[in-house]
Amino acid sequence: MISLDTTQRLIEALTGGKTGPWAAGNEVVTQLNNAAWAIPAMIIAAHTSTTTDFGALLAGDIVVHVPASAGNTIFYQVATNGTLPAAAVVGDLYIVHRSSANAVQSTVRL
Repeated sequence: MISLDTTQRLIEALTGGKTGPWAAGNEVVTQLNNAAWAIPAMIIAAHTSTTTDFGALLAGDIVVHVPASAGNTIFYQVATNGTLPAAAVVGDLYIVHRSSANAVQSTVRL
């Protein structure tokens, strides 16, 4: 993840100063922070709730459920922000994959 300071410097460099449109800089920062598929979260469930540990999820994310004990990996596609599509299993690992098309966009202003 690019730091706020680096983000501001990059946007300033792309826009030629602190005035003018920031769209180009924000687009570049967003793409650098969110490659074609980024991993914005790795969650170890502490609750069986579909929402308690999963606030980072966005609709369209792919979640890979890796069981702590022997078993098969399960893939989910998130339909609702902040909600895992199935009950969580305490202690299991959930790896979130996010397409750059669904990435949170940079909103830095200089």
